[in-house]
Parts: sequence; C-alpha cells; structure tokens
Amino acid sequence: MRTFTKNIRPGIFRMAAILVLFFAKTTINAQCPNGLPSGGTAYDTTILTPSGITTMHLMFPKFNPDSGLVTCVKLCVTITGVIDSVSVENNSSSVQPTDIYYIRTDNITGPGLLTPINNSINQHYGTYSLAATDGVPGAGPDFVSISHDTVLNAVQKCITISDSTTIADFYGLDSVTYLYDISAFTNISSGGSYNSFIATSAFVNFKFSYCTCPSSVLPLTIRSFDVKKTSTDKAELTWTGYDNPNDNYHYEMEMSRNGSNFTTIGKQPKVVFESSGYKFLYAAKNGNGTYFFRVKQVYSNGYSRFTDIKSVELENTNNPKINIYPNPSNGVVGIKFVNTNAGKFLVNISNTQGQTVFSNEIEASGGLMYITTLQKGMYWVRLIDVTSHLSCVNQLLIK
Repeated sequence: MRTFTKNIRPGIFRMAAILVLFFAKTTINAQCPNGLPSGGTAYDTTILTPSGITTMHLMFPKFNPDSGLVTCVKLCVTITGVIDSVSVENNSSSVQPTDIYYIRTDNITGPGLLTPINNSINQHYGTYSLAATDGVPGAGPDFVSISHDTVLNAVQKCITISDSTTIADFYGLDSVTYLYDISAFTNISSGGSYNSFIATSAFVNFKFSYCTCPSSVLPLTIRSFDVKKTSTDKAELTWTGYDNPNDNYHYEMEMSRNGSNFTTIGKQPKVVFESSGYKFLYAAKNGNGTYFFRVKQVYSNGYSRFTDIKSVELENTNNPKINIYPNPSNGVVGIKFVNTNAGKFLVNISNTQGQTVFSNEIEASGGLMYITTLQKGMYWVRLIDVTSHLSCVNQLLIK
C-alpha cells in the first residue's frame, strides 16, 4: 500500500463535529456625525466542518435599530482547507501511470454579498505507477492514498459593506444567515479502470462586525408611518416627524415590488415644528399587485435610517387593455384595443407549456387587428407597450 500523508495542526480531526462560537465586542474605526466617537460589535466564529459535510449555515444577530446606526458591515473569512482522504485503486490487469487532481472551491453566500466570497485550488498528486490489481481492496501496490493534507493554508477573504440601502437589510431583532459550501472533486488520469474515494473538510474562522454610531447621534424622527389605499391605483404615505432644527436631513420615499429592492419615488425636506406631518401620494406605474413602501431619513453626511415596510394592493389603470376576438376562435387571432392610444406594442403568445409560439411588434391605432392563426389549444396572449413597458395578459382558446 502506498500512502502519502501530510499532518495539519494537532487535534483538528478530534474536533470534527464541533461548532465553536466566540462572541466579543470591539471598537471599530468609523466616523460618526458631529465628531462623536464611533463603536462597534464584532462576532468571531470558528468552525470545523465534519469530514464529508460540505454545507453549513452560519447565523449572526442583526443590529437592533433602537441601539444606534450602522455605518458599515465587515465580513472576513479565513479558510484552512483539508483533504481528509483521497484514494485510487487500479482495477486493470496491467500497470497504470496515475495522476490525481484535487479541485476545490469554497463559497460563502448571504446578505450583502452581490457575488460570493470564494477561494479555489487545483492540487496535483502523482504521477504514481500503480501495479496491476491484486484483488485486495484498499491495500497493495495497486492502491495509493493521500490523507490529512492542508491545501488551503489560512487563506483570508474580506468584504466591507457601506451602502446604506444594503445595510438596511442588517437591521432587526432576528438573524442574518450565510451559507458556507465546499465543492470538491477529483479528476483521475489513468489508462485503465479504477475506484476512487474523496473526503474533505475545513477549519474556518468568520469575523462579522458592525461599525456603529450611538442612537443619540442620528435618531429616526419618524413616528406613525402608515400607507393606505386611496383609490384603485393610488396609495398615500403619511408620517409624523419630530424634527430637530440642529440636524441636517431630508426624507426620501421608496417603493418596491418584491419587498427587497427599493427605488426612490420622491423626496421631502424636513419641516421644523413640533409633530410635523407629512404626506406623499403615489400612483401605480408598475402593473397590478402588491406595492411595498418605506421612508428613508437621509442626513447630509450620507447616513440613512429607515422606517418599517408597509404594503398595499394596487392596480395600474394605465395598463393597456385588450379583448381577444373571437374568443374562443377557430384559429384566427384578433386583438381589439380597449383603452390604448396609438403606439408600438410587442405581442407574445405562449402555450400552456410556457413556449412562445408567436412574437411580433405591431403598430396599433385602436380598433381590431388580426394577428396570426393558431392550432387548437389554450394560449396566453401578452401585450407590452414598447414605450411604457406596461402590459396585460389575456387567455385564448382555439377550438
């Protein structure tokens, strides 16, 4: 039996199933408004992935917005990657030169990471001259084993998040969760048939930290934020601001269709008197369904605070409306425009399997237009305004 062995730190494999958490507070350099001192909270977590376990979740506490302001989020990952065991056994009746290539990528995904934090390695072992098979599994001159080899030696990757919109995802009373995933496999270069085995693990240190300013520095002055539907396509945002004349900030109203990605829909300067009242009226422009809203308080130095998220159901009355004529049809597809002015429209027709069977741009001036002919079946007709990107969908039956 041929065995190639490298040892890593003593005792690391005796801890194979242990998740060790260390929490400590530290001071992080971050500039706060008005020259007041900054602070921070750091969480230091060290884990050892058990051999063969390639996916783990790591959770860190979110930052309580009542405790202050987060100015940045830092994540540093130090990876020590280990080959627990890689083995190859020649099953051929002749001597085979054999090369072993160990390919591995460590990935961390989660909040604030537009792209994963990752590290990759391609490790070569060999060439080994493996004897003809001797019929004894896991032993003999036809077998080679590599074990306890450190292939990623304390490789560190760091990222700092300072965008205020992204930082908003880290406020709350629950946790943020990151996924750590190891993708490892071997490529065996051999002229004959063989059996191979691989087991891998990692010793990983995560340092997760918040750069903070105390709540007394940048208070969120918004109270009683609410959103109510005032008509089919309109929502009214209201809030009260206990505004401080000594602080320089304004309000920005934001909207999202998925509750995560927000865009600015308006701005309001602060009004300095006790219990200032604010209103903002929004008309739906992005189709029918759920609209999410929040208000952002933006300070002159770029720092921001956010309200809770509120939602309402709205309909966009400006969406193009059509009637399919005739419907059901014997094959001819016609579109009758109901509330649409002249313009260019994209017509997409798909079947029940989601396959597009017709797509074409048309110039509409109202009235009835014949589009195409179709075979028997059920279809969905989607009309998209090329200028406004508003759309509508109708069902069509071909008999």
